[in-house]
Amino acid sequence: MNTLIVIQLTAVMTILCVLVSMVESRMVYYKPFAEEINSQGYLCEFDEGEIMGEKQLLKKLKGTKCEFTYMNQYPININSDDVTMENENKYVPYADILSDKWIDVYTPRMQSGSWLNKLPDDGYIHVVVTQDNKLGLKTGDIITLHGYDYDSEKDIEEKAKVIGVMENKQYFVGFSSFSQTDIANRENFFDMYYTYNSEVETRWGLCVPKSEIEKSRLYDGNFAVDGMGFILCNGMNEKELKEVKNFLVGNDSSYIMPLEEIRENSYAYIYEQLYILLPIALCIFLLTLITTVSVISISINKELKTYATFYICGAKWRDCAFISFLYSLIVCIISGVLSLAAIFIIMQNSLTVIKLSVFEIMIMLVAVIIYLILSAVMPLVIIGKTQPKEILNKEE
Repeated sequence: MNTLIVIQLTAVMTILCVLVSMVESRMVYYKPFAEEINSQGYLCEFDEGEIMGEKQLLKKLKGTKCEFTYMNQYPININSDDVTMENENKYVPYADILSDKWIDVYTPRMQSGSWLNKLPDDGYIHVVVTQDNKLGLKTGDIITLHGYDYDSEKDIEEKAKVIGVMENKQYFVGFSSFSQTDIANRENFFDMYYTYNSEVETRWGLCVPKSEIEKSRLYDGNFAVDGMGFILCNGMNEKELKEVKNFLVGNDSSYIMPLEEIRENSYAYIYEQLYILLPIALCIFLLTLITTVSVISISINKELKTYATFYICGAKWRDCAFISFLYSLIVCIISGVLSLAAIFIIMQNSLTVIKLSVFEIMIMLVAVIIYLILSAVMPLVIIGKTQPKEILNKEE
């Protein structure tokens, strides 16, 4: 019976954690851009080969607030003149240049090191690389980023430090240059995320803060806009909105969606997922409650003679209930340890959405509290009106 109770509680807490994580996962990628999605404007995809730079775009989009994705290609450890068709994929990764805001809103799972929101003050430009990088770069390596000054026609060098290596199959925010896996066609918040999968990508990747490039000699006064971006038009009238849209269409933006449609489609996706998961969670809760009452009842009935003996020796029925509570507390501790072990094993899979945050722990604690309350109350209900003599005679 003890083993059965431990297995039951372990399964319940593990399943509850999984369900809560699945529900949260439907929101986790929406929350970083909730403010933008709930604004007036457009979500667009820009192509660096067909669109103008950031400064030119901002001049054309006066009155709007823009959040862009930026891209460049910095040769690593070799001069720009030494780059050839044969060695380009090895020495010239796609550089995803991220604003501080976009660095803070999403942190990918790291194979080693840390993400760009934790920068040391050591005088280097700081980068995170994909795990399949052709140079075998590891956390802590010092590399040389090369640029080109077209005015002086000279190569430019800046030292950079690798502070982290990303795990494979992680999201890049808005960076559609890694588009072998994902295409912006879902028309909701997921169009802001692109999976980097080394099994299908043609070039490895590097992430670098925009703020650090701006302070370095690699900055030529402008950034190439490439990938997804928000054009926020809060306070604009219909005529101004139409002018913004006409400009975007006229400049060959390959994807233009009003944020109102993105918002509606995002809510529809979230509600659909919740409708699927919440009934499952409710059924599990009710099943847990019923089975818990049954198991506790069976367990108490088996211990009636023991409780009757305690009573004759001077204990009261509430003391017996307290003994049952302590026994249940020990069972909960054992079940909790086993459940945490199971969850940590599941979390080792880099593709899982299962996590162990404060919310998951709180839900597990609720299940434990319900079990402990029932463990304390049920003995009083079952044996509170029973005479010890009757129990002992019956047992005999």
